Formats: sequence, C-alpha cells, structure tokens
Amino acid sequence: MIDKYNIQKLRELDILQVADLLGMGLRNKRALCIHHDDHHPSLAFNVKKNTCHCYSCGFSADTIALVRERLNLGFSEACHWLADHFDVYIGDEHRDTHRKDVKKVLTASDRRMAALRAHFAENHVSYGHLAYVAPSAVDVEFYQQMFRQMHLSESGQRFLFEERLLSPEALKVCQIVSTEQSVCMARVGRGVFDGPSLIFPYFDQEGRLVSVQSRYLGKKKEIPRFKFAPGSHRMIYGLDRLKDYPPDEPLLITEGPSDCWTALTLGFHAIAIPSATLFDRRFQGLLAGRNLHIFPDQDEAGLSLYFELKKSLPSLVYHQLPEGCKDLSEYYLKLRRSEGMTLEEAKAKVQSGVSV
Repeated sequence: MIDKYNIQKLRELDILQVADLLGMGLRNKRALCIHHDDHHPSLAFNVKKNTCHCYSCGFSADTIALVRERLNLGFSEACHWLADHFDVYIGDEHRDTHRKDVKKVLTASDRRMAALRAHFAENHVSYGHLAYVAPSAVDVEFYQQMFRQMHLSESGQRFLFEERLLSPEALKVCQIVSTEQSVCMARVGRGVFDGPSLIFPYFDQEGRLVSVQSRYLGKKKEIPRFKFAPGSHRMIYGLDRLKDYPPDEPLLITEGPSDCWTALTLGFHAIAIPSATLFDRRFQGLLAGRNLHIFPDQDEAGLSLYFELKKSLPSLVYHQLPEGCKDLSEYYLKLRRSEGMTLEEAKAKVQSGVSV
C-alpha cells in the first residue's frame, strides 16, 4: 500500500521530464494528445501546476495519470513505474513484486536512462544540469512514437508537393513527417531538429529503424539544411524497400534522399547512397546482379561517387544530366516547369533513357 505522502512525492515529479521519458515528443511544452486521435499538438503542459490539459478533448492529468494513460497501467503500477524511473523511495513492501510486473513495459531506452540516473546519483552529478549525453544508437522508441503521432504539416506539404512537384502516392513508402517548431528531447539535453523541417527515417534491410534525418525548410542560413538525430549513423537510404524491387527492373541510385524522392515520383525503384565510403561488402552483395542506373550530381562529389561505386558495381550505368541541371531533382523540375510537361510526360521522357 502506497501512502498519501509518497503519492504526493510522485505527483511533484517534473511532468515535462515524465512526458519526455514516455516519448511524447514535447515541443514548446505541448504534445499530441494521447487520449484521442490528435493531429495538432493540443495537450498543453502547465509547469506551475505540474499538470497537462488537452484543449480539444478535455483530458487532464498529473504525472501518475499521464503514465497510466500512456502505458495503460493501473494506479499502483504507474506509481511504481515512476518510482523506478526517478529513483523515488515509496516505502511499499510489495514493491519488489510490482517491479517484476512493471519491467514488462520498460523499453530499452527506459532502462538506459534509469542506468544513467543511477550513475549520476553515485557520482553526485545532477541529472537536471546534464548538458548532453551522446547516445551510441538512435532512440528507436522515441522516434517510432514520433512518426506515429506526427504528420505532414502545411509547410511540409507545400515544399514536397507544390515546390518540388513530388507525388504523394510515390512518397507514402518513405514515411516522411514534418514539424513547424523545433523538436526537443530532454533526455539528451538539447533540441533535436529545427523547425520547420521534414523528418524522415532510415531503415536497414530488415526494416529496423537505424537513423533519422531532417531537412530544414526555414530561411535561417546558420541552420544546417540536413541534420541527423543523435545516435544516427549515416547509411544507405531506402534499404528496406530493396526486397520489394524485382532485380531485373531498373534501380536508380541517387546521392541523397531528395533526389531519391524525385526518382520515386518518376516511377523508378530508388535508393540513395550519399557517400561511397558507406558502401561496403554487405551492400555490394545486396545490389549485385541488379539493373543499376545513376544520374550523378554534376559536381565533383557526384562524379566521384559514380566512379567509386563503379569499381564495386561494374554493371552500374551512367546517365548524363542535361546541361544546366545540377541534379535529378533540378532536371525533373525543368521538364515540368520550363518545358510544361505533365507528370506522365516527364516519367516517359526520363524512363526512355533507362534500359529495362
């Protein structure tokens, strides 16, 4: 039995830290509501009251209620979850029994954070003042939840479908989302992505999330256009789709995700290899025997990528972009805007130069 005094201690825990540990994707003290199908962050956090309230469905919660709703736990289980994660002694003689049950809902990232907090406590380091802990791998649970809850904002749709004239149908497989505001992640002590940005996942050939990258859509020149999430590893983009591509059909290799989206819009199977240094024997085996094509970016990096890949993939076919087009995306927009082609006409034009 947990007494009222210890319950109050749990209710006084920082609700922002609790929400972050639950992977709710906090942005400016707001998050998507976990009580209804929310597409715009309507769950607001009140730091003074240490509570949250949804102005759409009316859901309200303190720290305990938030854990209950998020993890579908009973009251006692939620209390023990908080006690375990924030090292709060609640004097419950049945705690060990409850710990075994609660462990079933702990994620790998939960356990890493609990271990970090224990380390900080042993070394008298304040968790609240931790500047940054560099993770060795992308926080899968946090980002999977983020991709489930987020969608393409107006600026994301405008960039992809109006400015770049990309196909919504073709890009469904890419699971691209976007944010108007910066995405923060308190567990690493800093912002993860700047807003407004597109955010998109990288999966390995087994379909496991291994990297997350953003493409900044704003006008601040000091912010990098592309940024990887903490713990991400640069790798080939689109590996998870290889199993769905017949090996005899053309497979376009592009230099980055943006050109890969253009290739998909043009009706090609496509992956992106941003650097030849990322290409090792594992990937050589996956691509060997395939009908490979490339429209290299018309700069030193693009041509260098082609020549390096050609050494490992002798069947790779080079296609020259028209003069004045620096990459496949620019060529596509030239066909659509300057030459007035429809999407189907542009597809036919580009595909005609790629042998099956």
